[in-house]
Amino acid sequence: MDSNPQVQTTACPDCGYSYNNTPLRHPLPRIGSLLRTNDPLTEEEEVIFRDFLGDRQSRLSQLGARILSIKALLRELEISQSELQMAITQRNRLLNPIRRYYMDAEKHLPSATHSLDLKFPPWSFSRVCRSWKEIIIHTPLLWTRVKVDSNKIIKKYDSHARPKAPQLPLGLSLLSLYLSRSAALPLTVYLDIYSLKWDDYTYAISTLIASSSQRWESLFLGSGRGFDCEEKLFSSDSFPLLRMLWALENSDPKINIRAPNLRSWSTVGVTNTGFINFSTDLRQITDYSISNVSASAALIRVVGWLPFLQKLTVRDLIEDFTPSSQNPVKLLHLKELSVVQTLSAYSRKALERFFYGISCPKLVSLSVIAHDSLEHTIQGFEERSAFNLEHLDVTDSTNIFQRGLKNTLSMKSLVIRDIGKTVVPSVKSILSYLEPLDTAPVVPFPNLHRLELHLCSPNLELGSLESLFLCVSSRLSPSSGNGSVSPHEVFITAADSQAREMLDHPRLGELRLLGMKVDIVAL
Repeated sequence: MDSNPQVQTTACPDCGYSYNNTPLRHPLPRIGSLLRTNDPLTEEEEVIFRDFLGDRQSRLSQLGARILSIKALLRELEISQSELQMAITQRNRLLNPIRRYYMDAEKHLPSATHSLDLKFPPWSFSRVCRSWKEIIIHTPLLWTRVKVDSNKIIKKYDSHARPKAPQLPLGLSLLSLYLSRSAALPLTVYLDIYSLKWDDYTYAISTLIASSSQRWESLFLGSGRGFDCEEKLFSSDSFPLLRMLWALENSDPKINIRAPNLRSWSTVGVTNTGFINFSTDLRQITDYSISNVSASAALIRVVGWLPFLQKLTVRDLIEDFTPSSQNPVKLLHLKELSVVQTLSAYSRKALERFFYGISCPKLVSLSVIAHDSLEHTIQGFEERSAFNLEHLDVTDSTNIFQRGLKNTLSMKSLVIRDIGKTVVPSVKSILSYLEPLDTAPVVPFPNLHRLELHLCSPNLELGSLESLFLCVSSRLSPSSGNGSVSPHEVFITAADSQAREMLDHPRLGELRLLGMKVDIVAL
């Protein structure tokens, strides 16, 4: 029996290769001896060599094909290794703690921190660790909110302990570095550059900031002199991206703005009407916000300056002593109106005068955040305007939702805030205004899609979901004439104990079985 039997192996289906470790049947020393001499082969040796050549020639081809296949496989493995290594590196960077930083909070940085103060973000983030520094420096979005306050720069560097010479280069170098890290992204710029005289320091800072004006998307002008610079710093195409302008009370900059894409404008207080020379037509502005002015002043600005306004936000109207006009002003293009009144003194009179002075036939969204009852005021506003509201956002104390509107056919979303803040009603009493009446042919708010209830009193009863279920069931009943679930979405915010009670309520599951989306958030 052969002491070294050949081991049969399975051949590769691609190249035909199979591993065979069978030794050569002829001793290698004999082959070496034959190669060194001219001795003839024996008959047995000739047979062995011919058998070997016939078998190994095909084996050699198989090995060549196998080598090519292994080389290709090796290249694929090396590529996969490189891709995997890159993916691991990227994922490790994405899992860095800095990535969990709430990026939306960065939009508040212009009004909160000075861009050249190294003790505040985003500068301070880069000193946490090496990986944070790498991410911060190479994340341009973190450097797109630019605030420059000349008073803070002077206070920081104008010290008797420091020579005056380094002040200018240091401020300019920091600002230049800050702007360069924003890459080519659009900028939100807050400027409060105030100087008693036009010195080299102010001019140098202003020139550097103005060099990036083509990337300005939003511009905030502070309470000083805003932006004290000469018009020669800007050209006719300096503000191609500018879409929003915000000016604080007593701003008095001398700046010529030609912004073809400007759509939003905000002012706070009695801003000098000549502080900005608009080279573009104000009719292109569709979004305007005004604060801390009288009702008559607000109307004069809206009607006189912005005839094609579509969105208006009015905050904290003050008492108005000027004679009121008998004829309401028609805002023919206004679609969204938001009124926020946090001032307590004379707030009701100011709001009444404002609403009595306008008519908005195309209004689809109304938001009134106030503390006084305005049901009769809004009733008159609705009668004059004959609008078809789709979105209503009000505080509970205004009574606008309960008794202020007559036409609710087009209403799609309803938000009621501060429930229980001034008076402690029951949620059931609020939802009762959504239930069908025997005397009414149509269910109230028949097309209501989303309902938001914001509870702010811990003394409200805990049967909110029970009341909601009964309300929805009554709107689904055959007698209501409404064959579908309404509202489709309900969003509720409440105190922690109230929210937990509602989340454990059995009616929550029943409401969701009806096809409703119900979200409850604890505060």
